Amino acid sequence: MNPFPGEFSADDGLSRAEIRAKKRRRMMRRRRTTTIIVICVLIFGIGGFFGVRAAGGVFDDLFGPKGDYEGQGTNEVSIEIAPGSSARTVANQLVEEGVVMNSEPFLDEIERRDATIQAGTWTMREKMSSKAAVEALINPIAPPKITVAEGKQVEEIKAIMIESGMNADEVDKAIDDKTPKDYGLEIDAPSLEGYLYPATYDMKKSKTAEDVVQEMVDKTETELDELGIEHKDANRVLTLASLVEKESPGDEEVRKKVARVFLNRISEKSQTGGLLQSDATVAYIHGARSDLTTTKKERQSDSPYNTYKKKGLPPGPINAPSQGAVEAALEPADGDWQFFVATNPDTGETKFAKTYEEHQKNVEIYRKWLKEHNSDGGKE
Repeated sequence: MNPFPGEFSADDGLSRAEIRAKKRRRMMRRRRTTTIIVICVLIFGIGGFFGVRAAGGVFDDLFGPKGDYEGQGTNEVSIEIAPGSSARTVANQLVEEGVVMNSEPFLDEIERRDATIQAGTWTMREKMSSKAAVEALINPIAPPKITVAEGKQVEEIKAIMIESGMNADEVDKAIDDKTPKDYGLEIDAPSLEGYLYPATYDMKKSKTAEDVVQEMVDKTETELDELGIEHKDANRVLTLASLVEKESPGDEEVRKKVARVFLNRISEKSQTGGLLQSDATVAYIHGARSDLTTTKKERQSDSPYNTYKKKGLPPGPINAPSQGAVEAALEPADGDWQFFVATNPDTGETKFAKTYEEHQKNVEIYRKWLKEHNSDGGKE
């Protein structure tokens, strides 16, 4: 008799003898399964047993939780799928790793989608629905990425790393007071400024801040090698390139001319007393407007980066220069120019002059542009 009136039972309509026989058959099946497991352990040992388990999933199917998780899951986990793994093996592995609740819904989803599981390392999440887990294997979950744009300074790069979820203290520890030599790049430079290569980086949870910085420095070393820049020349080239990056638009010819102006200013024929007089370096010290205009007071700084008072190139780069800026520093244009000014910042039009008098005329063109655009200031 059904002990719960009004509810259907699979035993309804059977005699007591038939019910007892059915229960005995169920018990015998469980005993046979248990016996198989025990024999596997005795014959193959624990390792052999788990091999059988992976192949057949007997243990999980019988004793594991039933049902399925919902949603896309929680914490990310890395799953290594060995070559030649069957769907059943993968299903059991995901159960063990806490990715899916049990194997059957996962296998049903694999069959429904006629999916093929590829070997490799996969980023998945704990407590995923079987549907989400299969989707992650077909269309992998991409690790988060950060992009370091060309011309970014160290402090900006640190902010990008922290915004991606990295611990601020760990980022500071990986970058502050560090030099390229701390990351295996034998170059004399005052800091990592200019040596954190502008590119896109994967931010897998297994990566530390030091890992990411190491990757950036390694990319810089690769670029130097590809461009044939020796380590003894690297800091000088990257420093000049960083000025070109900040002071000129992306036009290749303009950049090469700007590089030549800076080199002429620190040459024996300098008309500026060996001073670069770059507002970009003053802005690096104090921070300034986007148009790089600076004040007279700011240009009185005693910082070694103040190229209005300190002759020659500054001690190191002021940003992470692009490859185009580095190439301009390596192959500057031929010419006697000593001055330049962007007369139309909207278009990037830049005028070059060989004398200060000629330069003053170009500055007037720039000031006229500023007036027409309701701006103020000016760069000389």
